Amino acid sequence: MENSTHYNITKVGADLENRFLEKRMTGTHWTSRGFAHKFLSLESAQLEAKRHENVRIIWIESAHPAGWGEVHGDFQVVR
Repeated sequence: MENSTHYNITKVGADLENRFLEKRMTGTHWTSRGFAHKFLSLESAQLEAKRHENVRIIWIESAHPAGWGEVHGDFQVVR
């Protein structure tokens, strides 16, 4: 089965409609979930997250019973 996991970066404490990182040709912006950049590897999400303050990485996987969770270090956690 193909790995369907992707990662999003969210801004802690941001307005719900502007908390997901979007990457555009003009730079990065904070937007809604529908426009969020989908990182295909944890490593690429971690590299981008280091460029921003007060962020967290979440994982999303449609095949997982929980559907999503937070990333702490290199570990995917369900809360």
